[in-house]
Amino acid sequence: MASGVFTALPFAVLAGLALNVPFAVLVRLGQDYLPGRPGTAAGVTLGLSVSVGGLLTPAFGLAADARGTQLVFTLVCFLPLVAWALGLFLRSPGNGQGQSKNV
Repeated sequence: MASGVFTALPFAVLAGLALNVPFAVLVRLGQDYLPGRPGTAAGVTLGLSVSVGGLLTPAFGLAADARGTQLVFTLVCFLPLVAWALGLFLRSPGNGQGQSKNV
């Protein structure tokens, strides 16, 4: 969709930032759900997020082969909505040790 490499580069940088910024939030959320084992929680949340991305990659590859990369980028734009919808099913973490209390 971009007219050239230099037009697309800022958007690629923004996409990279958008993909990497949530990792700290994911780790903290995992530690809230498993307060007694912060290291395990960090490993599980990061490992699970990378694994799910790896599992979806072949499906996106098939879609790109069938309809082109523009479809894949369109589908990726809807992934935050899917994540938001799945997040609605999360329960609030209980009051465990190691959790900060909101004042």
